[in-house]
Amino acid sequence: MSYRPRIAPWPKEFADKLPVVEIFYSIQGEGRHAGTPAVFIRLKYCNLGCSWCDTRFTWDENNLDAGYLLTSKETAEQARAAIPGSVTLIDRVHVVITGGEPMLHQDRLPHLIAELKRLGFSFVEIETNGMFAPTEQMSEIVDWWNCSPKLSNNLLQTEIQFVPHALEALVATGKADFKFVLQAPFEIEELIDTYLPLLPADRIMIMPEGQTCARQLNAMSEIADVCLEYGFRLCPRLHTLIWDNARGR
Repeated sequence: MSYRPRIAPWPKEFADKLPVVEIFYSIQGEGRHAGTPAVFIRLKYCNLGCSWCDTRFTWDENNLDAGYLLTSKETAEQARAAIPGSVTLIDRVHVVITGGEPMLHQDRLPHLIAELKRLGFSFVEIETNGMFAPTEQMSEIVDWWNCSPKLSNNLLQTEIQFVPHALEALVATGKADFKFVLQAPFEIEELIDTYLPLLPADRIMIMPEGQTCARQLNAMSEIADVCLEYGFRLCPRLHTLIWDNARGR
């Protein structure tokens, strides 16, 4: 697998800039706030590179979107401009900062969130793989964490992607759910053995793997049975069910 994560310190000339891939208006498709209108700010680069990733264009060097560098102010203004004029109550629209892995850029995210809230947004979610502990400032200003820890079905070793102190820090915010992608029912054992001692069971959601509507629907009945057996929440991916894997949705 070929990818180039951005982990090194950001060049000084880009001190207040973010590598934005796309900004678009849609609905939150996953987690506790599924169905909520939201502006998505998708940032470039990832420290993993999962085999089933549906946003490879954010990190795969063979399929990397050029994107563009924007200041926090420019990013927030484009997010505001993405909302149709018919939407009159901006505070009902969430902002979802996603990737890639947005926490690679958490040193600049507080400034971005401040700009977003200055423009009238009131609820900001972060989608993260749970490998980076939030700073104290991030813990305070982020309204919700959609954390997706990874199982070995992404073909990466558990010791690489399981970071207990980061997960504990996210749990401590009191503002996080933990979503797991299952390809097969037996993978629930890995989740229970590795993650359940750290995570509150009532915050765990199970998502069927599938980059298309058909594939997700095929997997959903088995994964639903797993959720019923263990008492976890089923979390289908609404945007995939509606639009398959179309970009900007």
